[in-house]
Amino acid sequence: MKNGTRKKANSVPASRESPDLRGEIEKRAYEIWLNEGGSHGTDLDHWLQAERELTGVPPSTERETSA
Repeated sequence: MKNGTRKKANSVPASRESPDLRGEIEKRAYEIWLNEGGSHGTDLDHWLQAERELTGVPPSTERETSA
């Protein structure tokens, strides 16, 4: 490989299965949970919010179906 042709590791978005991304989502979800008072039953909401914040992927619209 020629010098200068190599991509930086952080220039490519991490896949959903990336252990690093999963750890970052877990950490952010925990921060959100703490900031919202540590209430029980909101773990999925916090996880999805953290995932959106870190990946920049908008929420899925799969539930919205037209008949």
